[in-house]
Amino acid sequence: MKKVLFASTALVAFSGAAVADVALSGRAEMGIFDNDVESAQFFTDIDVSFTMSGETDGGLTFGASVDLDEGGDGAAAVADNTDDGGATIFIAGSFGTITMGDTDGALDWALTEAGNVGTPGSINDDETSHDGYVGSYLDGGSDGQILRWDYSFGDFGVAASIEEDNGGDGEIGYAIGLRYSLDLGGTTVALGIGHQEAASLTAGDQDSATGVSASATLANGLSIGVVYADWDSAAVDGADSNFGIGVGYSTGALSLHANYGEVDTNDGSADTDGFGLAAAYDLGGGAVVHLGYRNDDTADTYSLGLGLSF
Repeated sequence: MKKVLFASTALVAFSGAAVADVALSGRAEMGIFDNDVESAQFFTDIDVSFTMSGETDGGLTFGASVDLDEGGDGAAAVADNTDDGGATIFIAGSFGTITMGDTDGALDWALTEAGNVGTPGSINDDETSHDGYVGSYLDGGSDGQILRWDYSFGDFGVAASIEEDNGGDGEIGYAIGLRYSLDLGGTTVALGIGHQEAASLTAGDQDSATGVSASATLANGLSIGVVYADWDSAAVDGADSNFGIGVGYSTGALSLHANYGEVDTNDGSADTDGFGLAAAYDLGGGAVVHLGYRNDDTADTYSLGLGLSF
């Protein structure tokens, strides 16, 4: 009984202020994974998220969330402490939404990643770990803390973001993004375009990327998406362009996904590509069986296990 009460949503009232909503959710994963270096190993991971929200007397909404993701990750021996630890804070009103913390920059916000099209995911994220996959573009060049404003009107959305180069000479990276969605008689289409300039941590120059994406979700459970970005990198061996395509299909309790991606470099000597697969079967009640697979020139990996949502 004590555990049930702790996991329930809590309402906290303050004198002269609106009621605040505090919720706790979690996810646990167990299974096996093979990283193509050692033999198959056990995989365990626990992810706990706190979400808080409220509203001012004037009608502004606000909230925060923190992701406690270090409950025993068998896939990584060392935690990544270079960002803000998964904390996000926002305030929203008629002006749009302002978000600060561990959030997407405007380019990543605008684009649909091929690896996220219809994917049920896997416990070790194999399908989005191959060398041809690009997920966050130029976000995270410094401490990972991003300030983003976004605003939606009808089917359109616009965003702008900045990220400070705290580890270098204080330059500011910035991004802008636009997206548009429409419903074509049961087929939902999403289009995105954006540009990003990221402050360099070394030479003081700025790398940049311009990207476009298109995705469609059909009423029969099929979804498909493509993404392309053109890069301008100060480093000799930096990315020159990347392309990705993903497809997903869902019917009943079964979900399937496949994606392919490639990254071309400036000097053309280290171009990379790869593909990923994911499958899941929903057992109901928050329990899902997951299978993931990755293939590229670097590694051939897989994972199999249970994802449990609370």
